[in-house]
Amino acid sequence: MPKYTLPLSNTLYQRNLNSYLSFAKDNIASIKQKHEEFISRLSQGEEKDDWLEEANHHANIEWLFLNSIFVTMYSSFEHFLMKVATTLERQPNIKIKLTHISGRGILEKYTNYLYLVGGLESADKEKAYWTRLPHYQKTRNLLAHNGGMILDDTKKDIKENKLYKFLKQQDVALPGNLGLIRIVGTKILESFIKDTTFITNNILQEFNEKYKPEIEGEENNLI
Repeated sequence: MPKYTLPLSNTLYQRNLNSYLSFAKDNIASIKQKHEEFISRLSQGEEKDDWLEEANHHANIEWLFLNSIFVTMYSSFEHFLMKVATTLERQPNIKIKLTHISGRGILEKYTNYLYLVGGLESADKEKAYWTRLPHYQKTRNLLAHNGGMILDDTKKDIKENKLYKFLKQQDVALPGNLGLIRIVGTKILESFIKDTTFITNNILQEFNEKYKPEIEGEENNLI
C-alpha cells in the first residue's frame, strides 16, 4: 500500500520561487532609488565623510543580493528533489535506499535515484529540458565555493567557456578575464523558475501516475 495519501504537488515550490523573484524586484527598485538619491547628494555637495564607502556599497549591493537569491532558489530546487526521492524511498517494493546511490553532488544523487530506482523517465538528465540545469548547478557551486570565479587560470580564454556564454545570454555581468559572476537584473532568476517548474511538473505528473496515492483529493505540497 502506498505510503502517501494525496497527489504530490509543486505548488508551494513555485510560490516560493515567485516570492523570491518578487522580493528581488522590490529590492532592486529600492537599491536603484537609494543610489539615485546618493548621486543627487554628491552633485549638490552634500556628501558625508564616508561617501567613498557608501559609493562602494551602491556599486556592489545589487549583485551581492541577487547572487544570494539565486543560491537560495537553487537550494529550493535540490530540496524539492530530495522530498520526492524520500517519498519514493518509502513506497512498497522499493528496496534500494538513497544511501545506496552515489553521485557527484546532491542533484545527481537524487535524479539518479528517481530515474534508476523509481523508473521516472522525466528525471533522466539526458532529456532536452535538462540541458540548462548543469549551467545553473555550476553557477551555484562557483558562487558558493569559488568566490564566483568561472576560471582559475588566466591563460585560458574566458570567452570560449560554455558557462560564460550561457551567463552572457542571461545578462549576467562577468567582469575580468576570470569571469566574476555578478548577477544584475532578474533574467536568470526568471529563466531558472521557468526551467525548474517545467521539470518539477513533469516529475510529479509521472510520479503520481506511477505511484498512485490512496486518496484522490487535495494536493500534498512537498515544500
